[in-house]
Amino acid sequence: MCRTATNRNRWITPALWALMALMLAPGVVLAQEQVLLRLDSPIGESLTYRFEIHLDIAVPPMLGGSQRLETLMVVQQTTTDVRGDTLYFDATVREASFSLRSEAGGEMLPNVPEDLAGQSFRTAFTSQGEPVDIQIEGQSPEASAQIRSALRQAGFPTLPGGPVAVGDRWRDTIRIRAADMGMAAPGFLVLINDISLVRLSRSGSATIADLLVETTYDFEPEEGASSGLSVEVTGSRADNVRFDVTNGHFLSASGAQDFTMNMAVPGLGTSFSVQGSGESTALLIES
Repeated sequence: MCRTATNRNRWITPALWALMALMLAPGVVLAQEQVLLRLDSPIGESLTYRFEIHLDIAVPPMLGGSQRLETLMVVQQTTTDVRGDTLYFDATVREASFSLRSEAGGEMLPNVPEDLAGQSFRTAFTSQGEPVDIQIEGQSPEASAQIRSALRQAGFPTLPGGPVAVGDRWRDTIRIRAADMGMAAPGFLVLINDISLVRLSRSGSATIADLLVETTYDFEPEEGASSGLSVEVTGSRADNVRFDVTNGHFLSASGAQDFTMNMAVPGLGTSFSVQGSGESTALLIES
């Protein structure tokens, strides 16, 4: 009996050591661990992000033909204040360009400057990443709309209301004016995000959360828009997002999307369809 126990221990002890080594190894976090995902930035801290969007839009010839939307922004943000649950930033566009061109090569956004480098604006976000305010001075409404749209499409989702573990899910909703995405429709594209924590890992002394953002689309008509126009939007998008839990920063996001917008004027018997597909990326390039 004693010999059996001894022999069993000879097998169990290496197994236990292997399990402990796995638990303590760099890059591994137990799936049961709960973390609180929150933006955090001390006053004076400066972070620089690069955002890119490339979107191909198939539009009927009577509406201008197929279009290509390309957005690039490099934004440096500096934390100016933290009040309760709200973080305030002064931001500067270090590099920017917006282009919406038709299949024939014509520019579709003539009022938007080719380069907005040097533009400054102020933002405020809750620690869950919800935008409270974006103030842009000295720019045309078209340019301001493009900046706001690019920031909202950056791929950084709203963070959960409380601690989460691997496998937990939460939701948020984003409304973007359709015209800011090159869509000839009076209303808003509604992005319904289903977000999940898929992995926790270690990078040095920091805990990193990998999130999956799965998005479905809807359309919300603009108030006062003609009731004779019927709009239906279908499609999906998926983004992989990395968040530094320890330091309270988004690190990156990348994803792809496909959508179809069906529009009809029932009284006239006229209908047409707009399809779009593209990719977007966001990356912390300086901290």
